[in-house]
Amino acid sequence: MTDNNTADNSLEASGILVDEAQAGTVGSSGSSDAGMDTGITTIQQRDVASSPSLPVASEKSSPTSSARRLRNSHVVALALKRMLKGPAPTLDHIIRFLSSGSGHDKFWMLTQYFTKVVVWLFAKRGQKSASERVRTLSNLVSDYRIMIRLTGLVPMAQYVRYAEQFPAQTRLLQWLDRIMNLTLVCYYPLEHIYWLGAHQILPFSENLVDIAGYWSCRFWAVWVAMQFVRLGEEYRLIQGKRREIYTRDKIDAAQMQVELDAVGAETKSWKTQLLINACYFPLTLHWSIRGSTFPDVAVGICGTVAAVAQACNVWKATA
Repeated sequence: MTDNNTADNSLEASGILVDEAQAGTVGSSGSSDAGMDTGITTIQQRDVASSPSLPVASEKSSPTSSARRLRNSHVVALALKRMLKGPAPTLDHIIRFLSSGSGHDKFWMLTQYFTKVVVWLFAKRGQKSASERVRTLSNLVSDYRIMIRLTGLVPMAQYVRYAEQFPAQTRLLQWLDRIMNLTLVCYYPLEHIYWLGAHQILPFSENLVDIAGYWSCRFWAVWVAMQFVRLGEEYRLIQGKRREIYTRDKIDAAQMQVELDAVGAETKSWKTQLLINACYFPLTLHWSIRGSTFPDVAVGICGTVAAVAQACNVWKATA
């Protein structure tokens, strides 16, 4: 906010305005009123001469510059009007993404793991302070994601019921689902014990907290290993569908293309799941082994790739 004092300070800084104290000092050094006036005038002339040249406002503004300013203001006004009053499908999609449970978690997962890469970059450049601040953010987000999984057993129970009510395509997939569900039923309580004990919310011993943390990750590692077997069985089924389409005796060309497109979509989804699982596997081994030397930047890279792949799936699902 500008006022008279600000304007006076600007003039004083350029040497044009002499304040009352300075004028009094100059006047007191003279022997008469005429000498005081002469001293002030001399100082003012010298300051004006030594000060940088100030822009002089022209009497007539340029028509071209005025038209340009008017046009720019009109464009900005139209852009704001369109942004505020028109539809915003991208913003609506972002809100749907973040409002979903999976989208919310994947956003923070991406933040958690990508900041580990940022920490490594700052440390490599010798920016220790910035590295520590980003590390604090990464640890805080990681802790938050563990906290929101305290209710993870509730949707897990629903999925177990669903898997029994609607069996998988093959007997192998059905038993894989049961084993993987069992590992998660063991994983969640152990992680809850670790988090509640680490924050001293419940009076668990340090040894129990440590054991619970490692074994929760080991059950997660078993789940990831079983997921590889599951993906192998799903790939076999996808290939069987493709062969069945090509070897069918009578099939309309349009119908054949529709079925091939569906198989292609399944194959694409399968590849995404394979990538996610391949990124999770070294992380589960790292957190399951005491004294693991797996570098933190590698944890960040694997986690970031898995987070981006899963976020893309959720983004498409919330379109």
